Amino acid sequence: MEKSNIFKKILAIMALLLIPFVALYTYSNQVSVRVVQEEIQQNNRNKLSFLVEQINAEFDRFMTSVNNLGIEPRVKAFSAMNSESSTYETFELKLELQEELERRGKTGGWSHSYSLYAPLSDEVVSTHGSITFKKLFRDEIVNQPVDPFLWIFEPMDNNRVPDSFVFRTVEPLSAFDRTKDAVLIGEIRVDAKNLGDMLTTFKSDSSGDPFLYHPDYAPIVTRTANLERIGKLIPAFVKESGMTEEQGTFIASLDDERYMVNYIKSDTIGWYLVEYVPLESILYPITSSRNWFWISMSVIAIVSVLAAFLLYKHVQVPIRKLFLAAKRLRMGDYTVRVDSGKKDEFGYLFDQFNLMSEQIQNLIDRVFEEKLRSREATLKQLQSQINPHFLYNCLFFMKNMTRLGEHDAVMAMAVKLGEYFRYTTHVDQQDTTLRDEIKLISNYLSIQTMRMSRIRFEIEIPETMEELSLPRLILQPIVENAIIHGIEQKENAGMIAIQGFEEQGRFAVVIDDDGIGLTDEELARLRETINTPGEAQGSCGMLNVHQRLIHKYGKHSGLELGHSPTGGLRVIVRWKEEDEDVRDTDRG
Repeated sequence: MEKSNIFKKILAIMALLLIPFVALYTYSNQVSVRVVQEEIQQNNRNKLSFLVEQINAEFDRFMTSVNNLGIEPRVKAFSAMNSESSTYETFELKLELQEELERRGKTGGWSHSYSLYAPLSDEVVSTHGSITFKKLFRDEIVNQPVDPFLWIFEPMDNNRVPDSFVFRTVEPLSAFDRTKDAVLIGEIRVDAKNLGDMLTTFKSDSSGDPFLYHPDYAPIVTRTANLERIGKLIPAFVKESGMTEEQGTFIASLDDERYMVNYIKSDTIGWYLVEYVPLESILYPITSSRNWFWISMSVIAIVSVLAAFLLYKHVQVPIRKLFLAAKRLRMGDYTVRVDSGKKDEFGYLFDQFNLMSEQIQNLIDRVFEEKLRSREATLKQLQSQINPHFLYNCLFFMKNMTRLGEHDAVMAMAVKLGEYFRYTTHVDQQDTTLRDEIKLISNYLSIQTMRMSRIRFEIEIPETMEELSLPRLILQPIVENAIIHGIEQKENAGMIAIQGFEEQGRFAVVIDDDGIGLTDEELARLRETINTPGEAQGSCGMLNVHQRLIHKYGKHSGLELGHSPTGGLRVIVRWKEEDEDVRDTDRG
């Protein structure tokens, strides 16, 4: 039950609830963008087509106008003049024709001019005041083929003639490829500024920026055109269209901004009408809706995370506290309490749990104290009892020694035996020093040595450990067990070695014997016996020693059993001086 895992699960559930809505909206948004984009593309293409048709219509009207000049009587008379015609007649005819051409040039909204050239008389009539048309026709146009169906673009020249679209015709039409045989050459010149004005008017009703493009000339743009952007867009247009497609649409990226580009070619003048529109402006309503959706989803996500956190903090955390406290209580830690400071239902549950835990602890403490008093009474009873068999053996030894006249041996046995029983029957104090406990062991082993000369012993206790306090009769049962169950069971002499060790505040007394020892199975059963709390059967033995150490010094103290390097049993008595609070916690 990890805290992070629970919180992640809550977030995962909320994410699963939000993901379908996000996925559905994302799909619908993409569909909407695609549909709107297609509709706008089609609408822009229709608008461009209409504008191109208007441009073609204007130029077709101009073509028709100049072509119809050939049927005018004055034009026919002008073309029939020769060098023998009178000057007055020529002047009068040119003046009338000039007035007619100027009247025609004022019709319509576009600025344009007419020019007529009669090769027979080498005379020119023109409404354009910036060009020497006689020289133009005589030197550049005559002897050059004239396409009666093609508009020619002439950029501004040194005479500061503005950019113009020019259309020329000949009479008769059969002389278009040999103009020296023509009787009349007609020209109409349309100022390119008209197209710029037309594009400017078109731009005012559109969100895009149109321009006319021809690969051989500078583009014709509106008065408010962004020439830098158009200059960057033209290479993309040339690449996408290949200058072979009549019309099309593509998306171009310029300066981290995307544009929708529509184009269509005018068959009349041979130029492409191109319009580019920022996609952001086209898709602004959808983009705005999308942004508001993501803002809403972000708010919902934040609220969801906050709700998950509050749910975790005010529900899951208290439940987890209660769970961990119950788990510790189950493991035997009856001191556990749950602090909440809440005044809600969880606070009530925590208070009831603390009350229950306190009552259980008090009950167990009373039972434990009662059990401890019972064990102390049993210990005092055991201390007050004299082992008849041991005493009988000692008295029988003294009897035999007296009979043999070994008065020193009898005296030594009596002294050792007196000191031994005086120590074991002294029940006023339950604690003693390690020095006194070792002295008891020395007396006991000396008595056993006098009885059985085949027993030897060695005791090595550091002086720094002699004043340590520990319960009475801790070592004697272990030594007695080593003699009775180890050494006495073998025929040869036996050895008992007792050593003391101290390391970082922890103490140990190691008791080794070279008796018959125990098998691995027997050793395992003995370990299980001394680690199972309960009343001892018959003699308390090592079980009581182990439990007394744990009770006094905590769970890290007690007996450790193992095979001795000398061949018998090794018993290690471990303990560490700890304060009462630590010992109470360890026992719990």
